[in-house]
Amino acid sequence: MKILTIGAAVVDIVVARVLPMRGAKQDVAHIGLYAGGGAVNAALNFAARGAQATVQAGVGADLEGGLIAGLLARHGVHVAFETVSEPTGKAVVMVDERGAARAYAQRGASARVGGHGFPGLAACDVAYVTGLSLESQAHLDAALSAPGGRGWRLVVTPGARQIAQPEALRILRREADLLCMNIDEASRLCGEAPAAAHEEFPPERAEALARRILSREGQGVLITLGEGGALFHDGRAGHFAPAQAVEVVSTVGAGDAYASAFVHEWAQGADPARALTEAAASAARILQVLPANLAGALREVSQASPGSLSPGNRS
Repeated sequence: MKILTIGAAVVDIVVARVLPMRGAKQDVAHIGLYAGGGAVNAALNFAARGAQATVQAGVGADLEGGLIAGLLARHGVHVAFETVSEPTGKAVVMVDERGAARAYAQRGASARVGGHGFPGLAACDVAYVTGLSLESQAHLDAALSAPGGRGWRLVVTPGARQIAQPEALRILRREADLLCMNIDEASRLCGEAPAAAHEEFPPERAEALARRILSREGQGVLITLGEGGALFHDGRAGHFAPAQAVEVVSTVGAGDAYASAFVHEWAQGADPARALTEAAASAARILQVLPANLAGALREVSQASPGSLSPGNRS
């Protein structure tokens, strides 16, 4: 199976566990440099599962872009980077003592993907689209609106900027074979306020939102509920599965891990129960490490091996 991931490739600077001290300078337990971004995280997970994964993303002509490309290549992911004049995007990810992550992103070159089209679409079986800038989304809209049919399936995991402008998301929402988002994003897309912190989300609420999000026959919606599990609506009925109970180290990347594992199973025709179970296991692995994927730190690129990510290397 050939999967093209489209979206962000960034450097994640992960800062964990600020130690309480007086003064302007604070000690922390960990600072690490990792490859991140939705397109990168998903592609690494797809490749670890035996798929032929390609990343299309924008990077700068700089050291950071080269490091990300090298890491991906060492893990068996093909790189189709567009080099632009802006620097490679970066994100500072703060992880608190409970594992909750907050990111401060400077998107840089990641906001420019698609300026030269999407030539990889014709050869893929699945196009997995992560959060895009509105400029990049317009490029993809044009590709989707071109005459002629398509022999590949479209999965969309929209970002916050896209969800904040639902009219701009209209074409992607209509064309998607599968839409993936968390419960807050689903609520916003439906014009509802997101829930308060620690509020529980019953599967019935997620299913009601999924039915509102569905826009055509044959489309599916996956809504993750954090610790509450996930709900997949296949257009006919909702299917719920709980999350796996783990000690959370960091929540960064867990959504990418869940959605990409689900898509890998879904695209191969697995039943919803199996796809949801595989997705929960994938998210559980990421919740137990600090970075957003299992590829290791960028400084360890020379030590990486294609098999080191594998959860089983199933084709």
